Amino acid sequence: MFPVLFSIGSVSFKTASLLLFLSFFASSFVFWRKGREEHYDIIDLFDGFILSSFFGLVLARVTYVILNISNFGFNVLKWFDIFKNPGSNLIIGVLVASFYLHHFAVRKKWDSFEVLDFWVTSISLGLVIYYIGLFFEGVGYGYLTNMPWGVVFPQLIDPHHPVQLYTALFYLVMYFYLSKVEYKYRTFSWYRYGKKTAQTGFLVSVFLILVAVFNFFVTFLRPATFEFYGVNVDLIISIGVFIAGVFLLYYRSGRQLPLPIHRKPKAVRTKLENLSE
Repeated sequence: MFPVLFSIGSVSFKTASLLLFLSFFASSFVFWRKGREEHYDIIDLFDGFILSSFFGLVLARVTYVILNISNFGFNVLKWFDIFKNPGSNLIIGVLVASFYLHHFAVRKKWDSFEVLDFWVTSISLGLVIYYIGLFFEGVGYGYLTNMPWGVVFPQLIDPHHPVQLYTALFYLVMYFYLSKVEYKYRTFSWYRYGKKTAQTGFLVSVFLILVAVFNFFVTFLRPATFEFYGVNVDLIISIGVFIAGVFLLYYRSGRQLPLPIHRKPKAVRTKLENLSE
């Protein structure tokens, strides 16, 4: 591993810290570029990005601390020392940031799902760099493995799954896929559902579905972030995110949801049937 980039006297500069900064820079650049292409107010758009990122990171850290309070105790300084005591609940962070950005876009009277499409593409690239940083830091590894690509992390004797690199590779593929399909999904007849134009929201829906599937399988390669009476909560969260992604994809495709609010009253249905005869 390469946790320390360089040292000046007693001050050390960590590789993970640099990569965390680069992760944020890369994400913000992609987000800014896509917003400029669609002629959004860049200052307002970037404000939304900053605020969403802030709330997402804070809630991701708070959730992680709460779920691992036995390791942190009631030392407040330890809670916020992300360099000596790294860790965050990434899925919670992404969901919170996405909800806030959606709310921000609605208040600005923007196409909120188009903004979210920008968002998931940008954070996909940022997460590639973020997980590489975790690898260099030597945290977030998986279970023991006999595979030839197993890595012996600091303070360990046997090789473990480099889950950080698996995840970085996944998000790299995700970034290229979303960047490519962004200009093609409007031509998908199954998504347009007979309409002339497709609605935005395809990218964020696919992002949720693929991330949920990936995290579901990765939970079998690494310790659970949180267990409740022996139940791996990570699996439950992944299933929930998958259902939300499928639900959103179905809804944004223009199909009506099988809910009472989308059903016409019986009197209206009868009238329509009589008119059609």
